[in-house]
Amino acid sequence: MKARKTKRGLVLLLIPLFASVGSSFLFPSSPFEQPIFANGPCDGTLQELDQSTRAFEEAILDRIPRFAKRAAQFIAPVPRKVTVWLPPGYHNSSLAQSYPVLYCHDGQNVVSDSESWTGHSWRLTGALCSLVRRNLLEPHQCPIVVLIPSSVDDYVVPFVRRRHVEYESSLLGQTYVDIVANTIKPMVDSQFRTLSSPEHTMTIGSSMGGQVALQSALRHPDKFGGAAALSPFISASVLADLALMPAKLRSKKIYIDNGGDIDDIRVPLLDVLDHIPHWNPGYFWLDTQLQPGIDAARAILDFHRVPYKYAKFPGGRHNERAWAMRIDKPLLYLFGDME
Repeated sequence: MKARKTKRGLVLLLIPLFASVGSSFLFPSSPFEQPIFANGPCDGTLQELDQSTRAFEEAILDRIPRFAKRAAQFIAPVPRKVTVWLPPGYHNSSLAQSYPVLYCHDGQNVVSDSESWTGHSWRLTGALCSLVRRNLLEPHQCPIVVLIPSSVDDYVVPFVRRRHVEYESSLLGQTYVDIVANTIKPMVDSQFRTLSSPEHTMTIGSSMGGQVALQSALRHPDKFGGAAALSPFISASVLADLALMPAKLRSKKIYIDNGGDIDDIRVPLLDVLDHIPHWNPGYFWLDTQLQPGIDAARAILDFHRVPYKYAKFPGGRHNERAWAMRIDKPLLYLFGDME
């Protein structure tokens, strides 16, 4: 009888402990936390980049040898419509007023929740409007935002998305980066009042799009003055480029961040709001899994004394809703001290 009471007492003592450990892993500490920035274009306006789809198509055809066109159609970048967000006051400002520019990969996920493949966007333009209202950005520092969508549901072969091919560091990935730099950027500069020099031209992406942003600055340092990579996947070939071409980044603004596990803070297995309005896997493991590549990139940048900004968000998940929670941080780093 005494042994039974002892076991019962031990169980009662352990229940709160297991409940505490289990809840910290299963559920977020703030289960109903939402991004603080407005959804949608906010005080700015969206406008299609004229002839962007045709320009994409022509640039692709120019890059592919004639004999390889039939085979390349399965894996080459595909034409797409590019949309441009014009900051508050753009249409009312003096014709002498020009603006910096931010090029966004996975552009369909950047502005509006309804357009994003997970039902949550980065709310990037809402964050820009908020920064201007709070006097953290001057109106002339608020950039024109170029939204370049990825190929979301277009599969090269079963289970391999075209986006994964376009955003890789392969020859085809380089083709995509070159089209943005050499075709889309000149179109934007010709149709809108931009500050076209590299120190006023930035690029941003998340996950594999973060790798594309870094590639853009490495491959076209004469066009891009900075890159922000949110929870980036960084391949071995990009790490090699960082090691072999560090001088190209020494004068650039480089921002890297990620969430993931750290010490006693774990990424929760479930976050109900990730799955509303429709199912989204949440990717609770991915930021932790990508940490070695980020650590390797940072070690290379440190070794070559390349300045950069790194931010860690313990417990952060790998999806658009998580990036929306902190999207103001890279924006302030890229544009906050721009004069």
